[in-house]
Amino acid sequence: MKTVTEIFEIIAEGKPYMVKATSFLNGMEKLRFRVSVNNSPVCIFGWDEGLDRFAILKDARDPEIHPATEMIIARKLENMFAKNQAA
Repeated sequence: MKTVTEIFEIIAEGKPYMVKATSFLNGMEKLRFRVSVNNSPVCIFGWDEGLDRFAILKDARDPEIHPATEMIIARKLENMFAKNQAA
């Protein structure tokens, strides 16, 4: 799989956020995304079977991403994944 970096803007809670997401495969060949919001430290998004969507798997940042912002980013990542699968 080719690593792809996407930069996009979202609006969440009435505030604009600049998001940088880079896809990668972890050691078990599962798709993950390194995500930085407004040039913050990276958090890791991946598919969460329980939620049946992309979600934050690891976030060492303080403060963490607001749940509404996480949901919007997750939807964008799902669209990115679908677009990359079609290519």
